[in-house]
Amino acid sequence: MFDINEIHLRGKLGRDAETRQTPTGKSVTTLSVATSERRQNKDSGKWENGNTTWHKVTVWGAPESIASAQKGTTVQVRGRYESRDWMSKDGAKQVSYEVNAIDAVILADDRPRQDAPPSKPWQPSGQVPGGAQRGAQGPVRGAPAPDFSADDVPF
Repeated sequence: MFDINEIHLRGKLGRDAETRQTPTGKSVTTLSVATSERRQNKDSGKWENGNTTWHKVTVWGAPESIASAQKGTTVQVRGRYESRDWMSKDGAKQVSYEVNAIDAVILADDRPRQDAPPSKPWQPSGQVPGGAQRGAQGPVRGAPAPDFSADDVPF
């Protein structure tokens, strides 16, 4: 048996990414990622936001997309959960918890943009990607189930 220390996060940046150089020249980027619970209200049946948890994420040698990510961007992070402890100037023990990223990717930039054209709702094209044919192999991956409606989605 072996131990596993791995955490997966998908959330939004609470502030712009902060990138700096170490004295040895290595790039380190710090992210502040918010994850929120979603709960279904028992009385109304509607989905509501629950508690938000803030995560400090450290990305060593981050790609430019992560190093320049801005507040509101949706990111996905995989990493190790770590704690650091130290003594403050007044002698009190301090503890910090953070995620040391193995991977970090941008999923979406959800920030409103002044220069962006109004978005249009997605419409299926009717084309099957990659030349695949429907039928014998079953439905195309990603195609909605026949009885699918927007009310079935929990978010």
